[in-house]
Amino acid sequence: MRQVNDFNNYTVKIYGGGHPLAAPSPGRWHAPPAGVIKLNTDASLADEGWMGLGVVARDSEDKVCFAATRRVRAYWPSEVAECKAIYMATRLAKAHGYGDVIFESDSLVATKRLTKASIFFSNLDAILEDILSTRNIFSSISFSHVKRDGNTVAHNVARVVPFGIEQCWECHCPSIVQPYVLMDILSF
Repeated sequence: MRQVNDFNNYTVKIYGGGHPLAAPSPGRWHAPPAGVIKLNTDASLADEGWMGLGVVARDSEDKVCFAATRRVRAYWPSEVAECKAIYMATRLAKAHGYGDVIFESDSLVATKRLTKASIFFSNLDAILEDILSTRNIFSSISFSHVKRDGNTVAHNVARVVPFGIEQCWECHCPSIVQPYVLMDILSF
């Protein structure tokens, strides 16, 4: 026992103590700080061979700035589809002229990789690089993970079938998604 304790003490001295655990992801949607726009994103397998991408932008007062959906004929792995939704959000945030943004997704892989800016050489990394190349457009940018229950609005927007390839609603969201926005607001 003494040798085990000595070894553990030595390890702590050399390598430091245990690393603090990361904060757990929230289970519900939280409004961003004042002056910041939070863009929730999600991807959905709509029909066989059709992917739905959804983005909902909201401000610190819980008001919907815009909601957008896009349907794409593709067979992407879930991580690639989630990253495509985040890329769509960056494109729309740039078009709307937002400066301070938070991109929130229920894809832990995508948010961790984007936060660390770790790029390798895979199909996923090409999309991650496209997203990271837009960082200098914004005054401040961050990526956060939210559990599935906190991303229901974006998930349901991703399931809406647009009139064309892509559809954007300004200052509101589709009526089928309104109850989920209200549930987020009432959850406070």
